[in-house]
Amino acid sequence: MAISDVTPRGDLKGWAREHFRGFENILMPSFTADLSGVDEAGVRHDVRRSIDHGCFSVFAVAGGTSPEETSRFLGAVADEAGGRVSVGVPVHGETAEAAIEQLQLAEAAGCTHALIFPPHTFRAETADDLYAYYRTAIEATGLAVVLWATDGVQFQHLHPSNVVVDVYDRLCDLDNVIALKLMTTLDLTTVFELCERTHEKVRIGGVHLGSMPLLVKNYGMQWSGAWTIEALQSPEQPYVVRFLERMLAGDWDAALDTYWQMKPAYDALFRLMAPMLPKGVHPFTHLKYYQWCVGGNGGLLREPWDPNERDFPLTPADREAIKSSFRSIGIEPTSDPDECFVVGRALYKQGVRASDVPVKNTYVE
Repeated sequence: MAISDVTPRGDLKGWAREHFRGFENILMPSFTADLSGVDEAGVRHDVRRSIDHGCFSVFAVAGGTSPEETSRFLGAVADEAGGRVSVGVPVHGETAEAAIEQLQLAEAAGCTHALIFPPHTFRAETADDLYAYYRTAIEATGLAVVLWATDGVQFQHLHPSNVVVDVYDRLCDLDNVIALKLMTTLDLTTVFELCERTHEKVRIGGVHLGSMPLLVKNYGMQWSGAWTIEALQSPEQPYVVRFLERMLAGDWDAALDTYWQMKPAYDALFRLMAPMLPKGVHPFTHLKYYQWCVGGNGGLLREPWDPNERDFPLTPADREAIKSSFRSIGIEPTSDPDECFVVGRALYKQGVRASDVPVKNTYVE
């Protein structure tokens, strides 16, 4: 179901107030055993599992796929979602024109919204140049648009925080800009300035659990995404989803109790990612293993996904640490063998085994 089938473009902000509520997870591709194509059954399995987790949206990251495979992947996600959950997609074209091509592909596949951000190689001499990049792409699509406030060095010549607050403020006035995602590592003063200037225009979305009570109470935060909430919960014990629901209901004592219940696994996740994030690595293979441990499809990712991830393969020690993190919050991870993760749960049920995988993946030991 396309966003144009849900609401007129002029009321996308109203649509977001009603529907952008809860958590959005990350949905990665599943591939055939020889990694030569998309395993649609595995993709659809993960959509259904995301719904089981209580997500309001899935964020479909088509890493390592050709344009034709991306279209097939997004189409399978949107079709399986069937309007039960929203479908987001990242858009990061080197130019506004390249971003528009990605938006057109996502819109044709039936996605509802896009997270737009320029790649690290994009350069803007002035704030107006950056605004023009965004506005050109945003006004060319019928999709709802989420902005991503990230730190780094790319735009420090325009704002010391790397987040050009004036540009985000202006962009939030556009009809189809519905939300602002705050990166976990943002300086708190930057978070304050962004929220003060934009929270009445768009839906604020934080991804740091520890700051969520402040964002919910002071800036009306009602959604969070996209991240692997499956690292901290199972469908049977939906700690993360319950945390936000209780805050939104004003049941702060129960919400804080839930936070402390899942905190050991949250700390373990940060320990795992601590050496990776400073190098710009998002450990997608590790995150897929987290999802598999609580019923996700799993499966190896095709190379290259993020070449820097090769410095952080998924080791036996990592896998045991991930399973232990679940047990620390009272969740027993899957008893299926890791071979099931290697080929993906859907294919494993069909009798496919690791011996059918012809290539060694450098992301897994």
